[in-house]
Amino acid sequence: MKRPVVLLTVALSAFPLSAMAQIDNYKPYHMLLARNCPSKRLELVSPADLNVLIDDFHDSLPANEKNRMDRANDTKKVCAKVIAGLTCGNVADLRAMTKVGLLVNFAKRVCASGLVCKAQSECAKS
Repeated sequence: MKRPVVLLTVALSAFPLSAMAQIDNYKPYHMLLARNCPSKRLELVSPADLNVLIDDFHDSLPANEKNRMDRANDTKKVCAKVIAGLTCGNVADLRAMTKVGLLVNFAKRVCASGLVCKAQSECAKS
């Protein structure tokens, strides 16, 4: 019985931790990026850069949309046991955008950001 656990551990250790966290943490968002700007490979944006994009988008919203997004956001609940990292909060923000109908607008803004990624977390403005 211990063999499958060992094999799983070995298989998972072959991937860098940061890459595992970004494999597909929010499929609807990644699908929008693939549809709107596939050559930019923006699904590879680091959690820190994605967090900045989310914060900038949130800050640009009119007060009523910002309030709706804030009410839909359950980061404190779903990420309560997360010790470190931004991925959980980012995914909660993306889910909140979905709930209030802003995810499409956010994905378009990310596509228009000028960022292009070469590899996981290796993105720069072009």
